[in-house]
Formats: sequence, structure tokens, C-alpha cells
Amino acid sequence: MSNPDKPRSTRSRSQSLSASPPRQKLQSRRNSSTGASYAPRRTQAERSETTRTQLIEAAIKLVRANGLSGLRTVEVAELAGVSRGALMHHFKSKHDLVVAVIRHVNEISRIESARRATLAKRADKDPIKGIIEDAHDFYFGDYFFIELAIAMSADAESRVLKRETFQTSRTSRFSVEAAWIEALVATGIPKQVAENVLALTLSVVRGFSVRMLLQRDPEQFSHLLKLWHSILRHYLDSELAPSSKKRGS
Repeated sequence: MSNPDKPRSTRSRSQSLSASPPRQKLQSRRNSSTGASYAPRRTQAERSETTRTQLIEAAIKLVRANGLSGLRTVEVAELAGVSRGALMHHFKSKHDLVVAVIRHVNEISRIESARRATLAKRADKDPIKGIIEDAHDFYFGDYFFIELAIAMSADAESRVLKRETFQTSRTSRFSVEAAWIEALVATGIPKQVAENVLALTLSVVRGFSVRMLLQRDPEQFSHLLKLWHSILRHYLDSELAPSSKKRGS
């Protein structure tokens, strides 16, 4: 005889739970039905790295605008849109911030130059043009002027910075030069000729960038760099000409 007080459903609690879709699945269905997409939440490490990069980029802008002596950490925090405490969490002092800036800009420059040098090995590329453009972007950009600001400063703080950042800059630039030498050699240019082309080009472009401190005439500099490209082409044609042709000229 059946008990009238007993529930009619014979399903167990575990069966009832398994029959109901989990909340996560329900949410996924709602998202798919509305067409909405949600980016995964960033980790603490990712958020921390983003803040660090924002601070470095803000410092780059301020050094370029006001010089190294005019850099104020409170302004860096304001421009980056973070609190002073967040800045102090990443960089205990202005010195630490500037060291991080130098390392950051040299690494970015090294990666970009290596990418360009690799592309310059292709048969349809002009490696001389590539070197000039790469040197122009570095020596006429913010990165070089930050290093120049440190090099030209004579105070005790800057002397310490020079010692701490010298090896970073040296290693980065030598790596860039090695990449371009390799690219030139890959196109059939003898190594000694490639070294001559690179050393002369870097010196010419660097000289023009320093000249910008006295004369801001981008059109003139652009004209002179095109002229330098033409001079280099004549030099390469001469060096790469067959020996018999050289003797006859």
C-alpha cells in the first residue's frame, strides 16, 4: 500500500542536480544567444606589466619634452594615469625608472632593427635604403635623444646613470650593427665593404640628428640622405665591379 505522504517523484537529489545545466553553461548559452563576447580576465601579472609599460612610456614622453633634469616622477604617474603609489611599487626612485626606460627603448629598437635587417636580405629589397631608414628612425626618434640627454648631463646623478646604462646601450647597438652587416653580406657585399657602408651611414645620419639641435630642416635632411644613398650606390658599384673592369677604368 502506497504512502500518500511520500513525494511522487522518484528521482534522487543527485539525479535532479545532474539534470540541471551548470550555471556556467547557462551563462555560455545566454552569451551565445545574444551574440555577446567577453574577453578573458587578465591576470595580476599582466595588469602589473601593463602598468609598468605605461609608466615607462610616460617617462619617455616627458624626458623628450623636458629633458632628463626636468623629469618629475609625480608627472610620470599623472601622465600614465596611475597613482604615485603604483609608480613607487614598480620603481623605487627616479633613477630606477630611467634605467628601466633605457633598457626598454634599447630592446624595442633592437627587435625592430633585427626585423628590418632580416627583411633586407630578400632579393626585392634595397639593404642600403633599409639601413638609412632604420638609422633615421632611431637617431631622429625619442630613444636616441633620451640617451643623448644622459650623455650630455654633467651632474653626479647622470654620471651614475651613464655607468649603469652604458653596457645596455652598447650591447643593443652592436647587436643592431651585426644584424645589418649580416644582411649586407647576404646580398653579396664583401664584409669589409659592408662594414664601411654601415659605419659611414650611421655616422652621417647621427650627425644630421645632432644637427637638428641647431637647424630643424627635415626636407633638407631628407634630400641629403637621398644624396648619400646615391653616393653609396656608386661606391658599391665600384667595389663590386669585376677586377678586370677596375683595372681598365
